[in-house]
Amino acid sequence: MTPAEYQALTSPKLSHPARSLYQLYLQHQARGDQTQALDYPVLGKALAVQGEGEYRYRVTPAILTQLIEELLAVGLLSLVENPHPQHYHGAIFSLPLKRLQGLSPLPARQFAMHPQWRPDDQFEGLARLCGLLDSHIDETELGEFIAYWLGRPEVFENQHQWMLKLVRKLKNQRSIKRAPAPQTDAGYQQLPAKTDSGPSKRAQQMMAEAQRLNADNQEDCASDEKDS
Repeated sequence: MTPAEYQALTSPKLSHPARSLYQLYLQHQARGDQTQALDYPVLGKALAVQGEGEYRYRVTPAILTQLIEELLAVGLLSLVENPHPQHYHGAIFSLPLKRLQGLSPLPARQFAMHPQWRPDDQFEGLARLCGLLDSHIDETELGEFIAYWLGRPEVFENQHQWMLKLVRKLKNQRSIKRAPAPQTDAGYQQLPAKTDSGPSKRAQQMMAEAQRLNADNQEDCASDEKDS
């Protein structure tokens, strides 16, 4: 099985019967990278599940057509010849992903987090690839990461995926660090200096009114002295 086939077979779009049809029959019986002409009765019998004289799972022609269309949708099959447009009985398919050899190794087995987990020697390169230039991690950061995922034993990832989660955690932690506020030499936060903007507009109006009234009173006093 090539890595491309493995990736397509693990697609959530595929049902388990579709995976079984590809792995146990179409791939196994293929001639090179092409299937033999499909025989619906033979396929139905191969996929059927029988127990104590009766079928617990029976594959009808309609179900077979649906399973083949699932495999077409994820790229595991490509139609070469089909004498019956309504179904795929007698059709021949190519297996395009079977030709894609050597693209990458198959993904490692997935596992739950455990106390002895450590990133491997690929971690620095992965961190740099993800934009984390400082890939140093101390025991506190690593311990927090392991402790968090120990509490979620239902999560299974392979080694590469666990290291990618760790890189993302470090990036998030280090990106939220803010620059410290400006401080004085004494270490206290420096507050903006108050500026002397002078009397407010309202105060200036009141002062002008008081000066006007004072001037009027002086004029009245002068008039009274002349009259007397």
